[in-house]
Amino acid sequence: MAVNDIINGTDLRIYKDGTTAIGEATSATLSVTREMRTILTKDSPNSGWASSSPGQKSATLTVEALYSETSTNVQPDVLFDALDNGTVLALTLTENTSGYNYYSFSAYCTSWEVNTPVEDNTSVSATFTISGAVYRGTNA
Repeated sequence: MAVNDIINGTDLRIYKDGTTAIGEATSATLSVTREMRTILTKDSPNSGWASSSPGQKSATLTVEALYSETSTNVQPDVLFDALDNGTVLALTLTENTSGYNYYSFSAYCTSWEVNTPVEDNTSVSATFTISGAVYRGTNA
């Protein structure tokens, strides 16, 4: 696959400690935002237009996976324990192919949910609040 090709979502995975993927994952969403702060003083021109300037950045990650207690990758109980114990996890979103970007960050699991529909797959979802910066690099 050439570096300029559209990446298949199946190839991008979330890894704990850079080595072990979240088991049986079906989707992941990394959301990075920047707050804007309004600049308005009594000396501002009376134009009716507010001025803005960049403020703080924040990020969250959500992961959806099929529920498996026998996966050789990160199992649901590891995510639950991270939430229960307030453990920070080192996570990376990557395709693990040379020349492609990766995004790494430290995050706390802030939500953990199991969905158990009748005659369907049991799934687990987890939401992480990222603590500190999201770092972007290129796989060697």
